[in-house]
Amino acid sequence: MMNMIDIACFEVNEHGRLLSGNRRFCRMFGFEPSEIPWHYVTDLYRHVGDWEKFRRDTENASFTMRMKNRRGRSFDCCIVREIFQNADGEVIFRNTIHKIGEGKVYVPQTVPLSVVFLAKCSDCGAQIRVASAPETRLRMLCNSCAAKTFPETFYGKTAQV
Repeated sequence: MMNMIDIACFEVNEHGRLLSGNRRFCRMFGFEPSEIPWHYVTDLYRHVGDWEKFRRDTENASFTMRMKNRRGRSFDCCIVREIFQNADGEVIFRNTIHKIGEGKVYVPQTVPLSVVFLAKCSDCGAQIRVASAPETRLRMLCNSCAAKTFPETFYGKTAQV
């Protein structure tokens, strides 16, 4: 079994901007560590549409994709991802990647993927569970703030005119 150091790891935000990558990732794709924030994940995919499939698929945690390095040489690889939200509420994809046919590779055990998206109440700042990533950018109220602000609507009563 390989050490975690030998596995290429990188993080990317929901817009495709590379946030970080380890040394193995930099060697695999030909980047210097200081160059990572200047690139998008679409620079790594052989077929740009693969990023959209990867980003939108919330059912699977493991993908087989065709990637390319900085010189344009392409290779098949397996990507295992974890989706989470950072402290600012941004959706982040944490990925491990290895080339197919590279030998025995450590692949973390995956469980069925469960994604929870949270938004902040625009009044009190409490976290609210929402159904999708785009809803995290909407201005929302938690139940207690909604009940205080719009009692007629919240409790289902008709407003008196």
